[in-house]
Amino acid sequence: MNDRGIDVLVVYSAPGSIRFGQRGHVMYLSGYEPYFGNTMVILPRDENLSPLLEIDAANYFPPECTWIEDVKSARDHVQLLKDYLRENRLEKSKIGVVGEYSMSPSLYARFQREIGQSQIEVASDILEEERTVKSEYEIQCMKRASQIAKKGIEAAAKFARPGILESEIVGEIERVCRIAGSQGFPHHTMVTSGKDLNHLNWWWYCSKRKLEQGDPWLLDFGTMYNGYCCDISRPFTLSAPSKKQKDVFQVLVQAQEAAQKAAREGVLVSEVDKAAGEVLGEVWKADWWGIGHGVGLEVHEWPFIGYQRILDDKAYRDRKLKTNMVISIEPATYLPEVGDMQIEDQFRVTKTGCERLNDIPREIMQCQQHGEI
Repeated sequence: MNDRGIDVLVVYSAPGSIRFGQRGHVMYLSGYEPYFGNTMVILPRDENLSPLLEIDAANYFPPECTWIEDVKSARDHVQLLKDYLRENRLEKSKIGVVGEYSMSPSLYARFQREIGQSQIEVASDILEEERTVKSEYEIQCMKRASQIAKKGIEAAAKFARPGILESEIVGEIERVCRIAGSQGFPHHTMVTSGKDLNHLNWWWYCSKRKLEQGDPWLLDFGTMYNGYCCDISRPFTLSAPSKKQKDVFQVLVQAQEAAQKAAREGVLVSEVDKAAGEVLGEVWKADWWGIGHGVGLEVHEWPFIGYQRILDDKAYRDRKLKTNMVISIEPATYLPEVGDMQIEDQFRVTKTGCERLNDIPREIMQCQQHGEI
């Protein structure tokens, strides 16, 4: 804030989102998680002034969830900021807005109009940069989330069998993970089975297909511990995997390992994406890009790896990795003879490379039950 000449940060969050930053910004600063509606933190640069937290539903507020003492119930966001600036003699201050992508265009326009357009500056990058580098506490939370996810994977391998619905597998995974300590699931627990692309393309709303003997199926899901996420994917088979399935999966593992080897402090994310894409492209002669993303309070957050071709959104820009960033590397492919295949894990960036945050086997998971119901 000092480097940018910003006197006050207005940090805005909407309830949970599987994109980037919406839920996390207010939670990251205050400890309070948006749930019922929109929330806002007003953070002055002057340490002699008190920050303010505007929550979404005062009737459900436990004071111990935040260090901020000045807590207001939900009200008009713009008027609240105007009152704060007036009470603290900050009417002429430079205001940095964090989370403008969570606001409605009309709300952001009101901030500009009623505070003064010359005083308002988009400053989301300040908090985005801060959040990309994880503390040891944050990394341990994500490791714990991965340990819980491993229990869900093991439960799925025991439970899945011919004749049951994909949704039944989802239910068993989430039941086991809830018991093991998962606070929630940061995106849909996705179970997609078979080889029909018309079905597999509905991966975000799967559930209606019954598994058949010999089916391949794919699990892509995450768990949450103390607000922090993991994002894991593994393929499964209802019978012993074929040589073709093993060969395809081994290429994905090699692509992930190549990206893991390339990912270290100071390397551009485009180079990490390139390392995986070269392995995939050599086998399947295609242009591969978009190999991963950051993980933290959001399951998809900065840095985004391999999406720098999306030029109209700064969130996807090419950037250098830093020590203690946590990234997901998730090579995937579809082939008619094997269906969808993917491997996804999280890695902690170090000065010399990156280390995997889980010990889930990097293999096709073979289900233990094969008989019909």
